[in-house]
Amino acid sequence: MKATRILGSLVALTTITALVGPETARSQDTMLASAVAAEAKEISGMKSAGTATLLSLAGTLVPITMGIVLQSAGSSGGDGSPLGGVLLSYGLFFGPATGYWYAGNSTDGLKGAGIRLGILLATGATIAAICSGDNCPMFGPDTGASGVAAAVGLVGFGALAYSMIHDIAGVDNHVRAHNAKVSARQGQQSRLTIAPLVSPADGGTVGVFGRIRL
Repeated sequence: MKATRILGSLVALTTITALVGPETARSQDTMLASAVAAEAKEISGMKSAGTATLLSLAGTLVPITMGIVLQSAGSSGGDGSPLGGVLLSYGLFFGPATGYWYAGNSTDGLKGAGIRLGILLATGATIAAICSGDNCPMFGPDTGASGVAAAVGLVGFGALAYSMIHDIAGVDNHVRAHNAKVSARQGQQSRLTIAPLVSPADGGTVGVFGRIRL
């Protein structure tokens, strides 16, 4: 698709040769290749869907893993580190948004982080209300409130996991939308380019390269 667009944009290719070398045909091929390379370079601002997905996945799993390791070190008799909680929180809330920031769509990335924060707060508030008045003893006889609180916790965890997976799996759609906007914006620009050109392959053939992009 991108190669077709690049070649399609080369509407006119004009070469005025000042010194004709013995390999003029190869010189023209060299100039055409240079034009295609220049056109490809101009298509800037494009993003990779694979890179965005990888960033969201790594931005989620790496901080969460490091946070769990640091938290576990503290709970098993070590000094622990507040950095563990920070990393864990970042991975849960902002990790999936990493690919969205790469794609230039911070709004939807922060929206997903806000949803996950809301899920956590709602789940915690609900469990706190159910367990108020020591209705959920950690030790001792099991109560109905404990079962309800556990069910609410599982539902909240499932909703949190779904939000993370949804954002990671859907970041490629936002990249494609971003690329479509960039392509449309660049397609509306017309350019006339004239530049001198020297072909070392033909013994220093000198010429003028012209290109019109509509």
